Amino acid sequence: MNRRQELTLGALGVLLALGACEAVGRAGLVRRSYLPPASEVLARAVELAADRAFLDDVAVTLRAWALGLGIACAIAIPLGLLLGSVPVVDDAVRAVIEFLRPLPSVALIPLVSLLLGSGTETEVALIAYASIWPILFNTVYGLGETAPLAKDTLRAFGFGRLSILLRVELPATAPFIAAGLRISAATALVLATATELLSGFGQGLGIFIAQAQLATDGTRDVLAGVVWAGVLGLVINGVLVWGERRAFPWRAGARGAAGASAPGGLRTRRRFGRGGARRDDHGEGVSS
Repeated sequence: MNRRQELTLGALGVLLALGACEAVGRAGLVRRSYLPPASEVLARAVELAADRAFLDDVAVTLRAWALGLGIACAIAIPLGLLLGSVPVVDDAVRAVIEFLRPLPSVALIPLVSLLLGSGTETEVALIAYASIWPILFNTVYGLGETAPLAKDTLRAFGFGRLSILLRVELPATAPFIAAGLRISAATALVLATATELLSGFGQGLGIFIAQAQLATDGTRDVLAGVVWAGVLGLVINGVLVWGERRAFPWRAGARGAAGASAPGGLRTRRRFGRGGARRDDHGEGVSS
């Protein structure tokens, strides 16, 4: 399936969903105060594009999103390179990482607010915390997938550990880091909106939704704000996917070739881990 077909099917799915929401709203199956027709929600979302105060809220959310994601990258990539390169350090901190990773960022809002106060600092800290994990684990996984032959060749020519990291391991890991960044970007946007929504102070898209929820007839504004959040996520993901395809064109070609050669359209590739056991794309062990 080519890119044009994917876009056509995606647009068709969106139109069907909007048509279903419009039909439910017009038919009176749900009260309009709870679910306005999709056309009214979209019209309100378009109106908000000319609202300077609303655009300022969106800008505040995007700024917190960018800061949190940037901090996550600055921490996760070097840490992932360290853990993937030095097994002793990986073994030493693995228990701590596995303890921290499942903690929901939203549940940390009261604690972080006490430590950092109410404001952008709390929002950025929570975004960074939630965004670290996909980038970190993808970096470690990417280092494990580096071809041993390339590293052994450089060692044979007298290259040191740092040179091997910069010349072989980091370029080979970059596509995995980019994939983790794309996942973290979506997580960061969710956390930015949710933190604003739950904290109830300051500015941001989440604040706009929270205030609209308290209004007498604010359902339309709430849903319009949700539409804006979804559009922002769609645009961010599209830009990152485009960037991945431009920066790593061989990855898309390799995926297409693997899918075409696999029986029955199965696109699972199997690799050999450090211990010699085969594993699939999700890192699960596969018995020989």
